[in-house]
Amino acid sequence: MPKALFLLFLVLAQSITLASDKPPALATDSAALQPCAAAKTPGAANECFSALYVSTDAHLNATYNHVVAAMKFLLMEAQRHNDAAQIAHHQAALDRLLAAQRAWLNYRDLHCDSVKFQYEGGTISPTVWSQCMMETSQQRIAALSTSYDLGS
Repeated sequence: MPKALFLLFLVLAQSITLASDKPPALATDSAALQPCAAAKTPGAANECFSALYVSTDAHLNATYNHVVAAMKFLLMEAQRHNDAAQIAHHQAALDRLLAAQRAWLNYRDLHCDSVKFQYEGGTISPTVWSQCMMETSQQRIAALSTSYDLGS
């Protein structure tokens, strides 16, 4: 019996220890999660998110241009080798990327206009639009980077 009580004590002690152990905190950068938290007025938030969107849009353009340049390089290599099948393939890939990007830009603009419309007439409306454009553009950057194996 004393051995059973000792084992029961160990099990209870272990469960109390496990229950009191907090799971490791997620590594979150509050500045990244709330990049405009310091903005204290709607105007300041509008300016902050507008600047973030402009920066993200520039990053999106650079990422897209990087993909296009890589595809054009492959096309030029196929042309240099006079490989008709590869020329047709790489030209079609480039054309499809262009069509996809145009469609995505249309989607992004319509989506964010729809999100903004919920706040139409309010002082927060420009902030909502800029934040939507920024977040949607960040998603496109990630999609381009992974779909076309750009790494970081």
